[in-house]
Amino acid sequence: MIKADVWDDRKCELGEGPASAGKNNQRGYWVDITGKKVLWRDLDTNKTGEYSVDEEIGFVIPRAQGGELIGTTSGPYLRDTDGAMHALPNRVDVDGPGEKFPIRWNDAKVSPTGDLWLGTLTAEFTPGEAALYRLDRDGSKMERVISDVTLSNGLDWSNDGKTMYYIDTMKFTIDSFDVEGKNITNRKVRYTANPDEGFPDGMCADNQGGLWVAFWGSGEVRRLDENFKVSEIISVPAMFASSCAFIGPDLDILMITTAQSSGRAGDPFDDGEHAGKTFTCKPGATGRATASFAV
Repeated sequence: MIKADVWDDRKCELGEGPASAGKNNQRGYWVDITGKKVLWRDLDTNKTGEYSVDEEIGFVIPRAQGGELIGTTSGPYLRDTDGAMHALPNRVDVDGPGEKFPIRWNDAKVSPTGDLWLGTLTAEFTPGEAALYRLDRDGSKMERVISDVTLSNGLDWSNDGKTMYYIDTMKFTIDSFDVEGKNITNRKVRYTANPDEGFPDGMCADNQGGLWVAFWGSGEVRRLDENFKVSEIISVPAMFASSCAFIGPDLDILMITTAQSSGRAGDPFDDGEHAGKTFTCKPGATGRATASFAV
């Protein structure tokens, strides 16, 4: 078993959405969803920074031209390097006004075709009321692709781009889809977690065909090999491991976010020394840089 070490001491209420950025992928970004913040740290200099937003924020993704794409509740928005914000198509454009339940964005990633895939959840995890959407690579159009989701979470693609992996956390499953252009078909359940493992949350793929999955509630990140068997376990000294991403010039450092709480009333709270901090380790695999959004 590999042990993750504290990389950043700042405690997030609900740390999530790690991403690599910068010329050598030396800068790690992440969000504090309920703390309404975007945070970053530089591997080379150890400099840190953060900025606040007005709403809960589900994800941050680097933009190719500088700045970030951020998933606030009413977003997504393009954020320029000077802090200026530009609205993109959102759920209202797709589903119409008047959501039945409070909904926010959660995990998101840019696909090999350059499109942004982004999912939602309701404040109370209402079964079947969330969805997975796709925003075209030029930022012009958003579509709902998968409905009847409860908690849209981790996603990534195989190295050849022909398979997409996806987690709907409350189903305890990791699924695959065949990719045809920008479309997905042929959904299959590839792994079903035992509740003792915790809830499968965020994930990222490595260059060796494996998936690194953060398991909420067990303080672990587990690697699934190409046969979807657990081949490695990382121990994280915080109960609520939430997601992970490869960073660094060699992309051999796994950055892991954690939380103190889900932010939902009545849910468990981790008051441990390291809860909500951000961790790193070298897992013996290399991954891919976070894909940036072209606009």
